[in-house]
Amino acid sequence: MTPPRTVPRIVVVGDVAVDVLVEPRSPVVPGADVPARIRTRAGGAGANTAAWLAHLGAEVTLVARVGDDPAGRAAAADLHEAGVRPALSVDPGHPTCAVVVLLADGDRTMLSDRGAAALLAPADLPAFDGADHLHLSGYVLLDRASRAAGLAALARARAAGLSTSVDPQVAPALGPGFVDDVRGVGLLLPNAAELAALGGVAALRDVAGAVAATDGPRAARWTDPHGTWTAHPPPTAVVDPTGAGDAFDAGLLVAWLTGSDPSAALAAGCAAGAAAVGQLGARPAGPPQQPSAVASS
Repeated sequence: MTPPRTVPRIVVVGDVAVDVLVEPRSPVVPGADVPARIRTRAGGAGANTAAWLAHLGAEVTLVARVGDDPAGRAAAADLHEAGVRPALSVDPGHPTCAVVVLLADGDRTMLSDRGAAALLAPADLPAFDGADHLHLSGYVLLDRASRAAGLAALARARAAGLSTSVDPQVAPALGPGFVDDVRGVGLLLPNAAELAALGGVAALRDVAGAVAATDGPRAARWTDPHGTWTAHPPPTAVVDPTGAGDAFDAGLLVAWLTGSDPSAALAAGCAAGAAAVGQLGARPAGPPQQPSAVASS
């Protein structure tokens, strides 16, 4: 890993999406017209993490593929406003990724169409010159159409001496193939379901340098060859859990890359995750911090 920096420079490879948030006002009945509150927000796991990283003071480039449509054209402006440098390829034949998020009783169900994001290719990857760290969304590896881009990103990062992290993202899709793809990654960032699908921490000892796992409102846990550390999320009223894991990733990465120990990095991740669930939408509500606001611990 590169030495800790006051302002970490991070490349994120992942999805840009439009989230359609749907809150039914009564139980959903097949064949019925159910009243609901419906809003749209900028989303996508990669873009969410990038926005939170910038919000917390990192220098961030997001690599993604969008459609040649209004959502795709708006994505660059949204990312600029969030403090993220967009490196977006435009796909003329497929729409920008869209996700319908059904919100009920503090939980969510997501219906996803990855669209152009599924066709991210190695040729879409820029040079990683000047970067310190690569963060890869598991969606890229788990889709056969974009897997080559994910593998190429990891290989390029290792060749350039960057540290690496991967968020697995989708528990039901995980298996031995994914484990092989992420072998040698510096940090895995699963939630509890994803960790179980990967066989638990013991099964990952020879796969990743460290595993930092979340478990909803319960303690997050970091495990590496030197030991295990835990941190508890602050009590938070859940408004919308969408993007909580993306925010956790960002909070932890900024702290870790600026020299925090695992316990402090976990606490920073938990604080960012709590901020995410306490608001509507998956990206930070406030303006990004200035780079000088990031300090090593």
